[in-house]
Amino acid sequence: MALIYWCFSKRDGLIISFGYVFSFSINQLIKNIVCMPRPWLLDSRLHVDPIAKSGATGFSFPSGHTVSAASIFGGTAVYQRKRKWLVACCSVITLLTAFSRNWLGCHTLKDVLVAVLIAAFTISCLNLFILWFSKHEDKDYLVCLIGCLVSLLILVFLRLKPYSVDNVYPLITDCYTACGMVCGLLLGWLLERRFVNFSMEVSVKTKVLRALIGSLLICIMYFTGSQVFSFMGVHFAHLVKYFIIFLVITFLYPLIFSKLEGKKNAD
Repeated sequence: MALIYWCFSKRDGLIISFGYVFSFSINQLIKNIVCMPRPWLLDSRLHVDPIAKSGATGFSFPSGHTVSAASIFGGTAVYQRKRKWLVACCSVITLLTAFSRNWLGCHTLKDVLVAVLIAAFTISCLNLFILWFSKHEDKDYLVCLIGCLVSLLILVFLRLKPYSVDNVYPLITDCYTACGMVCGLLLGWLLERRFVNFSMEVSVKTKVLRALIGSLLICIMYFTGSQVFSFMGVHFAHLVKYFIIFLVITFLYPLIFSKLEGKKNAD
């Protein structure tokens, strides 16, 4: 998503990012309302891949991995539909992800099917929003404010609501992740629109440099963020980590490379 945003199409990169982030958030809301246990907790006869099991966080319904794949690759297929080969590849990846989560024993068929539907619903709503926003672009600050407030209210609701399990703490970590992503993406989108508005009219060499340096920067933040902010506790460490990552992707990094590229061109 970040590479598309920095190097190929700012618009498509943003749309795919919004589709992913909002799908993930809706998924977390449903997960923590339904509170469906994982399949192996419902049927002890089920054999689950141990590696897949270790990465299966939170409740079961709907599938987080599937909704992420369906929103990212499904969104790419929708907004790059003229490239038939890309649509085919994205469709295959989405289907394989959904199948693998079921086959590995981490999710039921219902979990993955509903996850795909959530992604499709989010992408459809995003298309309607794009049509509305094209006529109300001056309302970007209002979109940012409402989106952040709704995300924070959902987090408060999911944190305070009663749960049927004893130790819910590790099961709601992804709720904080979702809130951080939404707020970071919305704020970064607003600030970039208002104060940067970086250009895509640059050389291939410049785009490659953007991609390489940006990828390294995001990898460093991803793998060190939880440790850096560990003093806040697991939940808020995730919230702050993903807030900063998405703010850097959408605003801070484009601000830096725009300044550097502008200075180079001036020289």
